[in-house]
Amino acid sequence: MTDRANADTAVSPAAAEGTGSSVMIDLIELTKRFPGTQDPAVDRLTLQIPRGEIVVFVGPSGCGKTTSLKMINRIIEPTSGSIVIDGEDVTTIDPNRLRRRIGYVIQQIGLFPHVTIEENVATVPKLLGWDRDRIHARVDELLDVVGLDPEIYRQRYPKELSGGQRQRVGVARALAADPPVLLMDEPFGAIDPITRTRLQNEFLRLQAELQKTIAFVTHDIDEAIKMGDRIAILREHSHIAQFATPEEILTQPANEFVEDFVGTGATLKRLKLSRVREVDYTTDALTGRIDEPREVLRRRLHESEWTAILLLDADGRPQRWLRGPDFLHDRPVTQLGLPARAFVEGHATLSDALEEMLLGSAGVAIVVDNRGSYLGILDIDDIITSIQTMRDADAEFHRAAKLVDPLDEVAE
Repeated sequence: MTDRANADTAVSPAAAEGTGSSVMIDLIELTKRFPGTQDPAVDRLTLQIPRGEIVVFVGPSGCGKTTSLKMINRIIEPTSGSIVIDGEDVTTIDPNRLRRRIGYVIQQIGLFPHVTIEENVATVPKLLGWDRDRIHARVDELLDVVGLDPEIYRQRYPKELSGGQRQRVGVARALAADPPVLLMDEPFGAIDPITRTRLQNEFLRLQAELQKTIAFVTHDIDEAIKMGDRIAILREHSHIAQFATPEEILTQPANEFVEDFVGTGATLKRLKLSRVREVDYTTDALTGRIDEPREVLRRRLHESEWTAILLLDADGRPQRWLRGPDFLHDRPVTQLGLPARAFVEGHATLSDALEEMLLGSAGVAIVVDNRGSYLGILDIDDIITSIQTMRDADAEFHRAAKLVDPLDEVAE
């Protein structure tokens, strides 16, 4: 199958007539030729991004994915083609006005170093003429949303924050004027793996609430699978090799290029498609309050079928795991056993949960809500069951596909 034929698997402008307002961003024959180059960096890219979805552009270095992204808010001006956002062709309007309607998050974060966090987040609202009280309230709201206490961080400067905290501020700034569209260019690429996973999960939680339309660039197929509602795998000149859901790309790659790009280990990659909240994890594990008498805790464990008891604080947050032999020591309960680790929220992927299990000390992941309160326990058997369910579904799909005679389809 040719590149251009693959591009036709994306929703074409002609097909858009029946979608109405379901399409937020419509790229039509978008092309960029840089001066002095023979071939275009982006060649007639045609793609539709549905309202409220994350569409990830992924592909090898030099394929034009970042150039394509930057043309959407005209940081790079297209040579030809159209960019339609919410029904308006934005190639004809003032680019500065356009950019105030689109949030933009980049790998380097791009905070202004000599002004406070509050002033950084307030940049676009000030340009839009918001009054001081409204700006102040919006800054506090967004810092709280991204997990930074406004009272602590509002008056700090970027140099006083960690890389992960600065990236959170970058997301808050992009959301400040409540834009319907976000562009994200390798937003978590410069952060250590542990912080990166947590930020990805936090952002997915935010997206579930905010439902922004997001174009997201990454070079990492695993990140694309985790973050994207749909993925556009690009090859040279931003020709579309496949535009589909992550599950379709993993189970039905369009061609050899996609197969090679996705690589091996499709089963493990599919763990990034399943969320903890979708799994029937254990909600009745043995628990106790860390301030209960030790003899009460010891008896409860002894009379149960569990090998360990999970101690919670007064707010229901997990603190420590205690096993039977731990009660033989005379130390306070708060010093016994092992500290509770490996926390995952419902929006985390099973891949995240598996990684937490391997890093933790109890061989399970503790499911918590967004306040850190205990919800349940996820163990390796739950993940194995999920993998088997995926395999059974794949087998059923392929069995059904073999029952369809291609000649019958042609006849129809």
